[in-house]
Amino acid sequence: MVGVNLAWLYAITKYGYPPTMDQVYRVIDDAARLGFSSIELEFVGYENLKEFENHRESLKRYLSERGVRVVNVAAILRDLVSMDSSAREKALAYFRRSCELAVDFGSNLIQTDTFTPPVNFIGASPYSRAIVFGERYRVEIPSSFSWISFWNTLVDTMRRCSRIAREYNLKFAVEPRIGETISNSDAMLRLIDEVNEDNFGAVLDAGHLHAAKELIPLSIEKLGGRILYVHASDNDGRDNFHWAPGRGTIDWDAVFIGLKKHGYRGYIAVDVGGQDVRDRLDEEVTLAKNFIENKIKLYHL
Repeated sequence: MVGVNLAWLYAITKYGYPPTMDQVYRVIDDAARLGFSSIELEFVGYENLKEFENHRESLKRYLSERGVRVVNVAAILRDLVSMDSSAREKALAYFRRSCELAVDFGSNLIQTDTFTPPVNFIGASPYSRAIVFGERYRVEIPSSFSWISFWNTLVDTMRRCSRIAREYNLKFAVEPRIGETISNSDAMLRLIDEVNEDNFGAVLDAGHLHAAKELIPLSIEKLGGRILYVHASDNDGRDNFHWAPGRGTIDWDAVFIGLKKHGYRGYIAVDVGGQDVRDRLDEEVTLAKNFIENKIKLYHL
């Protein structure tokens, strides 16, 4: 049966980006209070990852005492897509450490992002300061930039991450996100094909894809069995907001029909948050949880 868990956007919205370790414990309490028995964790950069390593045993005890398990770990290591080979090797070493932590926390899935290529942003850039939805971006392409070279580096790095993850019996997923290198299902398909590793797949993020004007049922048809995890949120199809499912314009019945058709048996994360819902965050998350659980029952997932 498909499970429902709390995504890390809750923690980011309530406590900041990234939350302190004291706040991480509070997020676990929040998850249990809101009725979740599963959660995802996120490591943002090297120092934050080291903090999770230092708290490894106490976090495991805390999770166990509150009846909450970890079903996904996100390793947010920007230098994984650096064109500097030494920076990339360091990031890969920390990705390995992230895999070790994922296993320790009981997860069988690890994910990352593909970040932005090395182009110049004039003003705001995606996810640089915080998770901000509805931003507008201006981009200047440096004369030295080569898309082919960058793409080949990305493919090689994601392949190496997949192989590292396999050493730990982990599945490895990338989340297409607005404004990043992989921002839609077709780019994700191309990356899956070129990485060519059987443990590699996609996070189907409904909010990001809908804001990118994708037809999500068609996205599900494209990605099929390569969907390893689902982030569920809604928006108006114009701005990249992350509201409770049912509050925007996504056709959720078609989404659940598609997931059932392709035999999806993973977790659906309540990926609700952002500053526009911060003042009613618990209410929005509860609405989302109830909505998703009802759809799972309706479609016998």
